[in-house]
Amino acid sequence: MSNARIPSLEMGRLLAILAVIIIHAGPLRGEAYSEGFNTFSDVINQICRFAVPFFFLMTGYFVQPKLVEAPTKTFVLYAKPLMTIWLAWSVIYLAMPFRLDIAMTDGYLTERSGYWNYLLETPFNTLFEGGLVHLWYIPGLLCALGILALLIQKNQQSLIMPLALGLYVWGLGAGSYQPIMEGEAPIFTRNGPFFSLLMVTAGFEVRRRKMSFSNKAAWSMMLGGMALCLAEGFNLSRYDVWMANHDFLLGTPLMALGLFALLLNHPNLGNGPITFALSKRVLGIYVAHFVPLILLFNLFGFYGIEGPVKDILVVPLTVLLTLGLVWLLEKTPLTHYLVQMTHSKREPLAEVETTK
Repeated sequence: MSNARIPSLEMGRLLAILAVIIIHAGPLRGEAYSEGFNTFSDVINQICRFAVPFFFLMTGYFVQPKLVEAPTKTFVLYAKPLMTIWLAWSVIYLAMPFRLDIAMTDGYLTERSGYWNYLLETPFNTLFEGGLVHLWYIPGLLCALGILALLIQKNQQSLIMPLALGLYVWGLGAGSYQPIMEGEAPIFTRNGPFFSLLMVTAGFEVRRRKMSFSNKAAWSMMLGGMALCLAEGFNLSRYDVWMANHDFLLGTPLMALGLFALLLNHPNLGNGPITFALSKRVLGIYVAHFVPLILLFNLFGFYGIEGPVKDILVVPLTVLLTLGLVWLLEKTPLTHYLVQMTHSKREPLAEVETTK
């Protein structure tokens, strides 16, 4: 099976990064809206949660042949550029003030010290996250790839799926379902391998076993997973768990796998130069999008822009400004590595170049 880029999956990358930006922008939320609109915002948030699992699935799907052939070499090939990007952007976000008003009135160190102290309160978890919350994806992905590489190297492939399922259940029990199951974990369970291993393994197994799903089955998984996520979110709200806090639920893997299977069934969907031009920049958009988003939130606050006007503007402006920032970083010799997996034009890491 070729590792050629599949148009429909490239389009899926774009849908997923848009979903990530919507999650972080949090539209239709706050005092400017009624309780009904705030609930609708939570529904949008959960529907968009397919994004991270979709990225994990894609990585597992594309890395499978290389990981089986040369597990250690493949892991190192992925780890070096990803860790470089993670470290660089962690430093950027550690240095960047989030509240410009406080930085201007009380000083830069006053504004930053509160955030730095917050991260130092849980240093072990911070190692699995980075300088800002969204960067958790990279250590999570590397944890999954590292475990897969180790088990394949030791010829213990039969342990992969049981371990992945066990970690997922542990993550749920110590995460969203903690009020019910009262589980505990050494780190916040969204981070590390708790959820990433199952999703990367699922993509890995789809490729290894040459699995396919009918359109009906794919739609059923996607819509059924979505309905299950919403049902879980509403049910868990009885335990004072805010729906928008759920990164992964029981229905999340089904929702992502259903979309993934549906796109595989229609490989030419979205086939066009714009799709490929944008999709290869999704990693850059992912790591960089909080820079425009933070600046926009500060700007909206300064000018008193809120409610519908803010929500109409924030997502498209974030997308446009981030694309501009990524383009600028690509064109600058000293910074192009911040938004690229590799300097090679052949894009040997294209399959993870656009992950969240």
